[in-house]
Amino acid sequence: MKSYTDQDYKNYEIVLILWGKKEFNDIATLLKNNNINTEKIRFFEYDGDPGYAKGNNIGVSKANAEFILISNPDIETASDFLKEMINTFYFLKNHSNTDKIIIGPRICNYEGIIEYSRRKINFLGFSDIDISKTDKIRRTMISCGCAFLIKKKYFNDLNGFDEKYFMYHEDVDFSIRASLLGIKQYINNSIHLYHLRSDKDFSLTKFKYYYHERNRLLMCLEHSTKKKKMLIVQLLIEPFHLIFALYNKYLRIRLKIYKYFVHNFSQIMISKKKENKFFDTYYKMDGIFNEVNSNRLIIGFFNLYAKMLFYYYHH
Repeated sequence: MKSYTDQDYKNYEIVLILWGKKEFNDIATLLKNNNINTEKIRFFEYDGDPGYAKGNNIGVSKANAEFILISNPDIETASDFLKEMINTFYFLKNHSNTDKIIIGPRICNYEGIIEYSRRKINFLGFSDIDISKTDKIRRTMISCGCAFLIKKKYFNDLNGFDEKYFMYHEDVDFSIRASLLGIKQYINNSIHLYHLRSDKDFSLTKFKYYYHERNRLLMCLEHSTKKKKMLIVQLLIEPFHLIFALYNKYLRIRLKIYKYFVHNFSQIMISKKKENKFFDTYYKMDGIFNEVNSNRLIIGFFNLYAKMLFYYYHH
């Protein structure tokens, strides 16, 4: 947070959405004790925890700006971060003759190891992340919810994040809808943002497992024009998920995911609101784990199985 209050670019405000009772006093005290200037920060406090998607939607609605930077609070940037993000936007606008643009930085962890750069989603809903070292601006299929810049007008045109996703995959759903609106998405790898997560943050908890898996399946079904085939394909890989759930003692969470889809099955399968050809034309399937050494026997098996499912889905 401190790095956002010490930016060279001065024409901005920080909208901080706080959830939970007495969070405002706790955060205000914390910022003051760490000598963080709060002049540019506007605080809004709400009860409960409605999730990352709704929190950002509220923040955008409170913002008085042409541009919106969606951002996690646990980050650190250089003092020229905002200036470079804006400069990148106008460079791409002049180059492509459109302001339908989303800009993201390269996201690194504590040690500077690349955590996120270009990202694409295959038809099973799994991510492939390009972690090659480069300083170039590159197109990306998915903009990371940790940090991206977009004009407020287009964020509103997309009705923001879908709040039923709560957290995880809300950025994937948003990015797919943005692409369909004609918004081009980029990563400027010369702009670095450090996501200050601890080792505990990387561990898979029951909470994370539930929303990651529920939302992956939900996203695939909502955006597919072949919902019945997509459902069958997901069921064909379900035994592997059950084995994983049993091994990691997540079986109850897996059953909770089933319960969600049983309760909402008719609505999900009937709704055509988000149906599109994204999985048909945007992605050419060449496996699940593109960035992993496919020479390993088990990875090779999963990739071969995924290709078979991909062929079935399209034929």
